[in-house]
Amino acid sequence: MSTQYVLVDFENVQPDLSALAGTPYKVKLFVGAKQQEQRHRYSFLKAVMALGGNAELIEITRSGSNAVDMHIAWYIGGLLEREPGARVHVISGDTDFDPLLEFLTARGVSCRRTKSLGELVEAKPPTRAAATRGAKGRAASAPKSPPPPVKVPSPVKVPASDKLSGVLKHLRSMKDKPTTRTRLAKWIDTHFRQHGGAQPPKTVERTLDELVRLRFVTLDGTTVGYHLTS
Repeated sequence: MSTQYVLVDFENVQPDLSALAGTPYKVKLFVGAKQQEQRHRYSFLKAVMALGGNAELIEITRSGSNAVDMHIAWYIGGLLEREPGARVHVISGDTDFDPLLEFLTARGVSCRRTKSLGELVEAKPPTRAAATRGAKGRAASAPKSPPPPVKVPSPVKVPASDKLSGVLKHLRSMKDKPTTRTRLAKWIDTHFRQHGGAQPPKTVERTLDELVRLRFVTLDGTTVGYHLTS
């Protein structure tokens, strides 16, 4: 599973980080030089402490116009170089980030900006404890010897979604289909732009996830397999 990073422009917004305690999100707090001279609430300090090893404080040593923004942009580049499959969430009210994030999204990177943690909290990943319990349960129920190969069943029906139906129709007509998850996400984004207009990154991701859920697409690591029989 891709690592999800939350990069907080603390100079611009000061969200309640306690909502991310116990989740796999890796939180990076970018604090401006002037803010380092200020006193912050104990409740904020307590929320940061609750994140444990998932929180990192990144101090900007000099003040200046867009100093924090430039550091965050540089950090995103280095992060994606190390982890091309990482998902990046920028928490800021500064719209100057949007052209960069749109540029990356068009190239298959999962990234977006929101002013608050609301959207992340609504669909936050399972807690570390729940993930551990699930892994133990799967390990206990796993067979001792590898099972025989199972043929992936064909989808039972084409979903009603017009967007997904259009994507399926286009994929079926293609000879050279995208071979990785990143390329498929980029292709879906381009398909939407050419057939009705650009869609937000979460719509692209939701469409890809729906293809996998309905077994039109299978993932083996980052490699994509297709099962598009009508």
